[in-house]
Amino acid sequence: MPPAPIPIGDGRSSTAAFRPADLDSLREVVRDQVAAGEAIYPQGGGTALDYGGIPARPGVAVDTRSLDRLIDYPAADMTITIEAGMTLAALRSILDGQGQRLLIDAPNPDRATLGAIYATNTSGPRRFGWGRPRDQIIGVAFVTSDGALVHGGGRVVKNVAGYDFPRLLTGSMGTLGVLAQLTLKVRPKPEATAIAWVPMPDPSAIADRLDALNTSSTRPVAIELLNAPAAAVVGRLAGVGLPAEAPALVVGFEDNADSVRWQLERLGAEVGVTDRTIVEGESARSLWDALTAFQAEAPGPLSFVANVRPSSVATMVQSLDPSRWAAQAHAGNGIVRAHALGDWTSNEAEAAIAPLRARAVQDGGNLILSRCPTDWKTRLRVWGEPRADWAIAERIRAALDPHQSMNPGRFVVG
Repeated sequence: MPPAPIPIGDGRSSTAAFRPADLDSLREVVRDQVAAGEAIYPQGGGTALDYGGIPARPGVAVDTRSLDRLIDYPAADMTITIEAGMTLAALRSILDGQGQRLLIDAPNPDRATLGAIYATNTSGPRRFGWGRPRDQIIGVAFVTSDGALVHGGGRVVKNVAGYDFPRLLTGSMGTLGVLAQLTLKVRPKPEATAIAWVPMPDPSAIADRLDALNTSSTRPVAIELLNAPAAAVVGRLAGVGLPAEAPALVVGFEDNADSVRWQLERLGAEVGVTDRTIVEGESARSLWDALTAFQAEAPGPLSFVANVRPSSVATMVQSLDPSRWAAQAHAGNGIVRAHALGDWTSNEAEAAIAPLRARAVQDGGNLILSRCPTDWKTRLRVWGEPRADWAIAERIRAALDPHQSMNPGRFVVG
């Protein structure tokens, strides 16, 4: 007897729910439920249930959290293979024992599973220096809608044949299959970490500071720009006594102790940063966590993520009314995140999002809604302006899931 129905997002509930204990059980559940005409809605810790489009038809929830085993960890090779239901916090605990880490930030690490992090392509502030989630994955195993277990990549970093499944599954929202195992690259933990918090009460100076960082001899792993409401939120979450009343430029460094010290000195000399608060040690870890956690905040009814040219970040952030938006930009990557503040109507939301999206598209990017009320999703087009590669994604999905049984309605196709 399957467990009782559970939420699958956007106010919908599953017709039934399953929590397979091993790969064979996962394959059996997917195969049998698809054969019975059910859709499959994979989920891990439930941190992104409302992300993306609306579930398109009735189906069963497949909870992967019991698939949380360590498969292989040759620490000297700096790779690790795990089941996809393992949480990020649990993985970090394993890697800590060898003085290593996975180069991925995600909010709610005690709940977020690695499968969900990869399915949603989640990243955080250190993406600038660490790279994207797809840069850290070298092998994957997933279950397709017919119950087949497909492997792609492997433990060897250079492994290319046919579909690049590790990267293809990253950000696929579970529409190609249920992620079952991941082989990931890991790296040694740095000797030192430090963050410079630079208040920016004069908005006109922000663009110049960002330009100076582009030509600086420093090598930050994160360059964050926070408007005043976002600075207040991050300051509160960090709890380390930051001057969080004004917009802030936040620059993070990780390396050996001498290198971090030298880069902090050069930051003042080359970028002209003198009024700054340096956060180190445990306090720096709290601030890193707060910068990552900001994206999961929900102070108002909707949130967006825009990608623009890095040179356009300051202008976009400054265009957002701080009485209506709390904004964080991963300035080195050209990613702008913002949460609406206060009460909004759908008309107000549409009027605000349309020009911002047009600006992002004109800049060669796009703007998606990472969160909004269910009945706004179609009107506001949560996945942004259609792109040419959506047609390619549709053909790949048709090959792997011809009946569109895997997470239907959630992603840009199907």
